[in-house]
Amino acid sequence: MGAIVFVTAFSPVGDVCALLGPLSTRGSLTLKTKHLIVGEQMSYPAEIVILSGEGPHTDPWHSLHETSARMAEILGETNSVAIVKSIDEIEAALGGADVLLVNTSAYRSTPIPEDDVFAHVLEGFLARGGNLLATHSATVAFPGLQSWRSVLGATWALGRTFHPPLGRSLIQKSEVVHPITEGLGDFWVHDERYSNLDFVDERDIVPLYVHSEDGVTHPLVWAHTVENSRVVYNALGHDVSSFDSPEHVALLKRTVSWLRHRA
Repeated sequence: MGAIVFVTAFSPVGDVCALLGPLSTRGSLTLKTKHLIVGEQMSYPAEIVILSGEGPHTDPWHSLHETSARMAEILGETNSVAIVKSIDEIEAALGGADVLLVNTSAYRSTPIPEDDVFAHVLEGFLARGGNLLATHSATVAFPGLQSWRSVLGATWALGRTFHPPLGRSLIQKSEVVHPITEGLGDFWVHDERYSNLDFVDERDIVPLYVHSEDGVTHPLVWAHTVENSRVVYNALGHDVSSFDSPEHVALLKRTVSWLRHRA
């Protein structure tokens, strides 16, 4: 995991454990994996790194630390997962990772210097074949950063994009045949349904799940490729109640399996 050379687990097997090593004092990093043994020190690069937004990379409406922890719990059943809360630490954390999961947002309309740092790290990660999963408010994150919009495939457009009220929502499987959704179907979830996102080119994405609002169909989950990297955006995940849906949990697991070339 880059500069991280060992971990020490002080909590019971499978719980979130602090990572100890030559880290900077800014931000934090935690690991979720069922393979750790109490008190054991070992080399264990994270397979999945979750960037959980804080400060300028969050907003007043989303408890990103809660949804990041929930996704780490789910994915940690079969993968090693690190949660990073600082842009400064993400490059080191990605050293041994296959997947970067971006669970961030923004409450601003203009870029900041940290956005360029993130863009540089993401470019290098994708160039070496790393894969990306972006969730929910990630379409709001890094405003004005064209490279992020290009990789993601769409962003939230002020004055255009909206969502119906948070509540029980029907998520519909598209007609696209894809390994992620093979064997899955429509499902209900307590969540927001992003609508009228600003697509770079909707022809370049593969819509896996959609929703209907006022007679118009809107993509909610899609997959595409950037060179040799796989990219998925999942607009669900407003809060932890979204993951009370077993179908959404299954979708999350299947997504990561596909990103890791296991499906």
